Amino acid sequence: MSFWKKVFGQTDLTPEYLEKIEREKAEKKQKREEENKRFQEEQEKRREEKRIKKEKQKEEEQLLIEQFYGKDAGVGSKLAFAANKDTFRYVGENLLRADEEILSFIQAEYDKSKKREIKGLLFATNDRMFFAFVRGVNQYIEEFDYSKMKGISLARDGFLSKELYIDYGSSRKKFDDIIDDDKFKDFLQVVNEKIVDNIKKPITKTRQKKPAVIDLEGVDKYKQLERIAELKDKGILTEEEFNVEKKKILN
Repeated sequence: MSFWKKVFGQTDLTPEYLEKIEREKAEKKQKREEENKRFQEEQEKRREEKRIKKEKQKEEEQLLIEQFYGKDAGVGSKLAFAANKDTFRYVGENLLRADEEILSFIQAEYDKSKKREIKGLLFATNDRMFFAFVRGVNQYIEEFDYSKMKGISLARDGFLSKELYIDYGSSRKKFDDIIDDDKFKDFLQVVNEKIVDNIKKPITKTRQKKPAVIDLEGVDKYKQLERIAELKDKGILTEEEFNVEKKKILN
């Protein structure tokens, strides 16, 4: 090798070796391009999945907003929904019964005890009243039967807010931080009407929670099972009572 070839790092390379080097370069380049293409495709797929998921969530949220606030919900209603999104979703998916209709609801703080205050939503339906708070894995649900309500009273809670007291059985339930607006007045009217309706209603057999006797004489086994299943679905039989009756029939 000459002096100048050593200086410039040149050696005598065969055409075959040069061809091999070029081929390896081309293969590496192609591999990089394929990897970049796969990466871009995966990124695009993730973006598309996120877009579809976001669109689906928006559609679900819009349906919930319409369910609770109506189709003409304004900006204020949408902001209130956003602040209680988890609660609305849980109520819509898990709490409402098939024939149950929400008549009114308000934001309130439930004074469960002197040391425990829970901010959530108070719902009045055609069948009951319930308080709900859900945020992530944290939740608190409590149901109130109109027939056990003896009366309601109000007190001032600051300048624009009210405190709501419900005489319930032998206790008194307190809710405060309630904005004194038309929505609250509507809620009070609904609850008042339900309390009055339950006071006026005579106690009939159809309103009894449990039947004195379940008459299944002369009915075949499968019809008997079907009958007690209907009674359980209507709330006349508890799960425990249903299982006892079912065991009797099967044995």
